[in-house]
Amino acid sequence: MRYLALLTASLPILATASPLKPRAGGPAFIPIPANCTVINSLPNTTRTTTSCTSANLPSGYMLPTNFTATHEVFAEYFPQPSVTPSQQAVKCQQQCYGYGTKGTCKAALLAYGVRTPKGYLGTEGGVPMTACLMYDVHVDSTMFVASPEGQFVNETMGNIYCPG
Repeated sequence: MRYLALLTASLPILATASPLKPRAGGPAFIPIPANCTVINSLPNTTRTTTSCTSANLPSGYMLPTNFTATHEVFAEYFPQPSVTPSQQAVKCQQQCYGYGTKGTCKAALLAYGVRTPKGYLGTEGGVPMTACLMYDVHVDSTMFVASPEGQFVNETMGNIYCPG
């Protein structure tokens, strides 16, 4: 019984706070400062489809695989969000801004109908979801290629430029 009392009395002395280590999960949502600029670099959104000769698509462009293999720093996939597309785009850009050290993530692409990659959460992949894809370089409209029809729709591309 004495040992229990001694142990109980010494616990507050032995227990010290230590800094939290980074945990698994997505980047923090950090508001982009007013002195930063976010520029949309999606290409022209008119292109031919198989269902009609010409369509004004909300987008339908993706970055090529060799580009994403080199420059994608984080990808998040989720079911249809409960917020508006513009609110979701802002959240995606804020996550990009909050990724790693400031300036690590320079561009964020939010798109609907993006197929999950093979191995995503232990699955075979291929499930169409909403995606927030983040890159370590600014993206130019000439870098995009046409996506398969019905994929990468209602996109928002945000290049984040912040002063020094």
